[in-house]
Amino acid sequence: MIVTQPRTAEARDSTRLTVTYFLGYGLVGLLSAVLGPSMQTFLAMTGSPLRTLAILFTADAFGSVCGSLIAGRLLNRIGTHVQVAVGLVAVAVVLAAIPLLRWPVALAVLFWALGLAKTFVFVTVNTLLLWVRRAKVGPFINAADFFLGAGSLVMPLMIGLSITWTGNVRLAYWLVCGCAVALTLWVLRTRAPRPESAQRGRGGGRHYLMIGGVAVLLFLYVGAEISISGWLPSFVLLRGLTDDAATAAYFTSLFWVAVTVGRLLWVPFAQRLHPAVIVASSAAVCALAVALIVNNSSSVAVVTAGVVTVGLGMSSIFPSAFAMLARRVEMTGMVSGVCLCAASLGAMFFPWLAGQALTTP
Repeated sequence: MIVTQPRTAEARDSTRLTVTYFLGYGLVGLLSAVLGPSMQTFLAMTGSPLRTLAILFTADAFGSVCGSLIAGRLLNRIGTHVQVAVGLVAVAVVLAAIPLLRWPVALAVLFWALGLAKTFVFVTVNTLLLWVRRAKVGPFINAADFFLGAGSLVMPLMIGLSITWTGNVRLAYWLVCGCAVALTLWVLRTRAPRPESAQRGRGGGRHYLMIGGVAVLLFLYVGAEISISGWLPSFVLLRGLTDDAATAAYFTSLFWVAVTVGRLLWVPFAQRLHPAVIVASSAAVCALAVALIVNNSSSVAVVTAGVVTVGLGMSSIFPSAFAMLARRVEMTGMVSGVCLCAASLGAMFFPWLAGQALTTP
């Protein structure tokens, strides 16, 4: 009994922390899908053309780069849950203010701040989850990314209902603002985990090559993911699979459903297979599916099946990359920050490149 009780208490604390960080992932998922469905409302609010408000996407992405670097540098210098709380409070303040503004420049500044705050939270909770679950983090990262995807699916529905019921996006934004405040209070009542270096004596300094490799992988992966989700409707319309924009948009929803469901389906495999094996097999599946779509782009059935296959294949790459890194490297805030900064840069660069390729005759 004397030996079992501390272990039981430790397991209970780990479960509570894991659930807390899952909720953090879910909130980041909500925030990641907030801009696109709100764009028509912002166009009406500001009276600006679409080409002017397109800067909001760049501001959000640049804020994400800044947030990943700042969070990584601060994580080991202040209380870890204090850092999460600071990010959540910033999220709440920015979300409360955005629906009240009518000036494009002010919106750009606030979306830069929102990008910074949400990535600040994401880098922190991602690192803390790695500290809690350590080398066995694989299935937990997959489950956490399921919450991330679920948030991205739910937010457009919330915004749509808010517009239907109230004629604006305030209700949806302020509900998420309330979620951020509630999560802040919960986090501050929860004991933070110890840094990984206090748990095990691995040095991260000898693994720059590993960190760089995972950073490049995430740069490519996130760039591809955002490019597919952003340009898929245009691809469907240009290939003549449909002439209805709403129908074309469903292909993006289908892709994200596949990604979200896939993250749950990969959980048992993450418990049994090495992360590198999962990454390699997933990349092969994605390559075959993309080749299938490109070579049969006039078939609705083939493109639909290909989109689902790509989503299922891509779903495991992001969590497996971090699980692979956690087996070899001391997971400090800076390591997570560098990797997620690379991911944010990919999200800025590849959608532009894909757009050029798609619109070139």
